[in-house]
Amino acid sequence: MRILAIGLGGAGSRIIDKLLEHDRMSAIHCVEGLAADSDADELASLEMVPADRRLFFSPLDPSQPDDIAAHLPKEEILSHLQAMDDGDIDALVLCCGLGGTHASVAPDLVSFLKKSLVEPVFGLCTLPRGSEGDLCLARALDQLDMLLATLDGIIVFDNEAWKEKVPAITEPETAMDADAIAGKLLEKLRPDIPRKRVDPFHEAMDTLIARRLSLLLRAGECSTREPDNLPEVVLDAGEILNTIQGMGLLTIGYAREELPPARPLDHILRFGPHTRSVRECHVKASRVVDLAKRAVFQEISADTDLSQVKKALVLIAGPSHEMSMKGFMTVRRWLDRSIQGLELRSGDYPVKETRYLGVLVILAGMETLPRIGELRRTRERLQEENGTKKV
Repeated sequence: MRILAIGLGGAGSRIIDKLLEHDRMSAIHCVEGLAADSDADELASLEMVPADRRLFFSPLDPSQPDDIAAHLPKEEILSHLQAMDDGDIDALVLCCGLGGTHASVAPDLVSFLKKSLVEPVFGLCTLPRGSEGDLCLARALDQLDMLLATLDGIIVFDNEAWKEKVPAITEPETAMDADAIAGKLLEKLRPDIPRKRVDPFHEAMDTLIARRLSLLLRAGECSTREPDNLPEVVLDAGEILNTIQGMGLLTIGYAREELPPARPLDHILRFGPHTRSVRECHVKASRVVDLAKRAVFQEISADTDLSQVKKALVLIAGPSHEMSMKGFMTVRRWLDRSIQGLELRSGDYPVKETRYLGVLVILAGMETLPRIGELRRTRERLQEENGTKKV
């Protein structure tokens, strides 16, 4: 699946930059992107967004949404998107952090773009942490409500839910990851690039978001793959769009596990006693099921009530000989029984050069999320205190 991505404001621009970094590590490129921000230092610190696609605009008062809206270069953004569209684009994705001032102009930008572009437009939005204050939380909910009315679907990442989990999940993986190595190489090769210090939490979240989205986008791009490494069930762009388009709130979960190192005689022992073969099959099936449950209950982008889910998608990725069809079918049956809707799509993504097996799950069509309910209660309390209808 191929997308054009727009980063709006500091949070959105950093996500796009990290997404491009992950995309360029693969032989299959699925993302082209641009960033628009009123902070020149933020734009200058980006590493992967080309310089001519970093759009700076200067409102008189950056704290005022109306002033930002008046200076937002919508025509220039549209012009860049049209130039990047080679006719093979499946969707647009707008990335922003809710609660800030830039997200307030996102609905107007989406409406403007939809007048000229035929592709569906999705949002990838982060919810603020509780420590950012009640006014920020209430503003984030106002922005989310407006975006739900204009976008074809919004992938929600809840920073509050991830504030304790991010170090535990990202540190072991990023210690020797290619993206960490690439970052160190960039520092040596391009010392001229100014690097604005980023909150470690947000940097880890950007990596977490990029890893999930990159895997999903690459899964259906099989045209350049070797004949002996093709998926059994291709999860193409049409399948993904049929799951998420018009579904409102979306969440995405991903869990992966490092596989035990192969032993020298493993390829021979596979043909050994039947009991060993049965035991290995059981271990592989259990691993897939455990990863799927972790993806849904522990490593989901925002906590989700399965009974509200109208559509779901599940993808297994890793070495083909580690993918258990028994485990995969068990996951399918479990999700099929658990969600409210009747549409469940699935696919596999064989990867030769990896030591990880992962399961990615998309949940779609929820009317609300537990964290959004909390934000609504916060906004209602503020409205009562202030005696106003809108914060």
